[in-house]
Amino acid sequence: MNDKDILLILDKDPKSLYSLRTVAQSLGCDCVDADSADGLHEILATCNPTIAILAVDGLDVDGLGLLQILAQGAAKPAVLLVGAVHTRVLAGARRTAETQGLRVIGVATRSLDPGAIELLLMPYLKNAPPIALGELERALTEHELVLEFLPKIDIRTAELKMQGVEALVRWQHPRRGLLYPSHFLGPMEDHDLMVRLTDFVMTEAVRQASQWLALGLSLEMVINLSPKLITDREFPERVAVLLRENEVPAQQLIFDVTEAPSLEARDLMLDVFTRLRILGVGLTLDHFGSGVSSLTELYRLPFSEIKVDQSLISDVVRVREATLIVQAIANLAHTLELVVCAAGVESSEMLGFVRSAGFDTAQGRFFSGAIKPAGIERLVGTWPCSEAAGTGRWRVMSSRS
Repeated sequence: MNDKDILLILDKDPKSLYSLRTVAQSLGCDCVDADSADGLHEILATCNPTIAILAVDGLDVDGLGLLQILAQGAAKPAVLLVGAVHTRVLAGARRTAETQGLRVIGVATRSLDPGAIELLLMPYLKNAPPIALGELERALTEHELVLEFLPKIDIRTAELKMQGVEALVRWQHPRRGLLYPSHFLGPMEDHDLMVRLTDFVMTEAVRQASQWLALGLSLEMVINLSPKLITDREFPERVAVLLRENEVPAQQLIFDVTEAPSLEARDLMLDVFTRLRILGVGLTLDHFGSGVSSLTELYRLPFSEIKVDQSLISDVVRVREATLIVQAIANLAHTLELVVCAAGVESSEMLGFVRSAGFDTAQGRFFSGAIKPAGIERLVGTWPCSEAAGTGRWRVMSSRS
């Protein structure tokens, strides 16, 4: 092996292996994998992994037994524990690993997206070079940034019609491969480039919406809004000009807002939000229920929608308290005449619950992950559909169904 960081994957699920190998590539790591004790012994005899990702429920052997093998090795890699099990089970696995002297990065469900995994792994890499300002500037000027689109589904009817998409930026780095936002948003913020990045995403997304309109596809376009732009009084006018130039109705554009600025900037933020809403643009309070959002923001600021965080949605099928909270959020949203969206729907059980709770829309890999524009066009072409398959592909109904 060379001097790169080595990512060890202890899992046998093909989808997980593919996803984690992609993460390893984007981080500039070498990747090895094993699904047995013998395979793990062989790897540890030939290399010293920096990080081990162990699927506690994804092997035919005792996953916790593999922890003991890792603890006995010379390298003792940092460990990330993943699994489609209750959080208390993952917490127990973590305590087991720590009592054996292993350094645990964290625990995660299988629904965690590649970008979030990168964010967890980055601090534990030895040789990952920092992203330089020149690389960031080049990404913004040399067309290395691309958009993928996450479908947003209307779940109020049986047809599960695609109502819109969320624009998500990726960086096709010439050396590091495909990078997810968690890998470069921090450096963009550090070098004061977030405004330029947001303007790029907004411009490309509105252009794409215009192209879809020309094809007869009227889809909402959801864009994540940088906190720095929330207090830029000129921003609403730039949005208005962009929409006019591309002949896209303002009602098709929605901004997702996650972070609120300082208290001193609240009046300015209210000014900007109000201007956007007068223009006709929608505003979503994102990651609601994650512990950051404030209930008071729902009536003090002119939001049109809330998006319930996937950490809450993922718990509704196994934690009674979560079902009560999510139901209460949906009721509150409708009382305030807000649209309510469920983020991170990963299974038919989750979909069934949020539909019964009265949610209007949903996103998540049960429907589809983020895909390129042509993929969106193919998905829209499969309607009507009665349900989504767990693979993320639509089950197309025949005309006689």
